[in-house]
Amino acid sequence: MYNKNSDYALNKKNKEAIVSRNAAGEYIKLTKEEFASEEEFAHWKEWSDDNYRQEYNAEQSYKRLKNKLQKQAENKAVSLSVEQIMLNDLADEERKALVNKVKSVLTETQFRRLWLYYAEGKTEQQIADIEKVGQRRISTSINDAKKKIKKLFQNNY
Repeated sequence: MYNKNSDYALNKKNKEAIVSRNAAGEYIKLTKEEFASEEEFAHWKEWSDDNYRQEYNAEQSYKRLKNKLQKQAENKAVSLSVEQIMLNDLADEERKALVNKVKSVLTETQFRRLWLYYAEGKTEQQIADIEKVGQRRISTSINDAKKKIKKLFQNNY
């Protein structure tokens, strides 16, 4: 069940405007009148709906993974890795910023495959079956994505 007051829900519910937050966290609405044409508004409205949906789905997958790890740690007395502890401690805004930074250096395909592999625990073969491509292509894509992420963090930190 989704939060009816989330950015995703508010944007999706309002068909006549693109609902977003500004830097101060206040809601703003961009209406058709603020675009050069109705087609341009429709394009950006569709994009914003899709972008919010992707963010929402990523957040839900993250929460499921976090819950799974916590249950696993409780049930099996498995100690969490340093990386898992750090991710668990990140505030929501920091996590979103981190995900967006990673998304900015990857193609949509690379991000999707990396997400399926790490966040949803799918094997390379399962992803290949879903996408109807060879497992080697998935492996190469995931490895290329990891290299890009490594380079991103080497350059920034």
